[in-house]
Amino acid sequence: MTCAELGADLDSLSGIVTAPGACPEGTDIAEITVPCEDGEYALDALWVQRVQADGSYGDPEQLTDDECITPADLATEARREFKTMKITAPVATVQGNPPMIVNVHYPAYTTAAPQDRTVTLLGVPVVIRAEPTEFTWDFDDPHSPAGTTLTTTDPGRPWREGDPTPDHSWVGHTYSRLGTPDQDPGTAVDDKGNTYRTGVTVSLTTTWQGRFRVQGTSTWTDIPGTITTTSTTDPTTVTEARTRLVCDDLEGTSTC
Repeated sequence: MTCAELGADLDSLSGIVTAPGACPEGTDIAEITVPCEDGEYALDALWVQRVQADGSYGDPEQLTDDECITPADLATEARREFKTMKITAPVATVQGNPPMIVNVHYPAYTTAAPQDRTVTLLGVPVVIRAEPTEFTWDFDDPHSPAGTTLTTTDPGRPWREGDPTPDHSWVGHTYSRLGTPDQDPGTAVDDKGNTYRTGVTVSLTTTWQGRFRVQGTSTWTDIPGTITTTSTTDPTTVTEARTRLVCDDLEGTSTC
């Protein structure tokens, strides 16, 4: 920061000052900008006014000079901002009308999408982005041989009219066993002899990777570490579908 004669070019500098407002009458503040190279960003000088013993503010003091910084200089601050970023947990869905039936493959999916936050780091506007990279489903199924968890990088997709019947190539789960009534919590038998299990809750843990870029640029820099969020579905019931021999067809005609 310098003082220059009013209306004069910058080559007629009259002196270097240490604080804004210190220019003598007839001169004004002239700012000299540090030239930054490609991939570098200008960081303005840092000034401070200290509180005096009488409660007033002292003269401004310059603590740092103008300088050029790179994404590497912002990395530590970006990581700190990412770690404190509030990420909205995506909705977890297991598709199918309750109650769910054993030996049916139910698609599971989420609508997870990148989430951005704009902050100022070291005086530079920066976009912090959290991207979903991994999904771990816990289907609350301790009785089936396939196990209760599934980890994938695929967010899954819902079944729609005209799609093939969902099979094990889809992100989802098949409940094949319900546990033993009166021994396993939540497992019981209804008055028709059907075994069922209540209070089945599916949870989804989403892992998020961080990246940042200086606002107005297109180059992203990865942030070390990850963040996880957890989503849960409403409790549901899983039951068995038992085969029964009947005498009437779909049109109500008796065949016995």
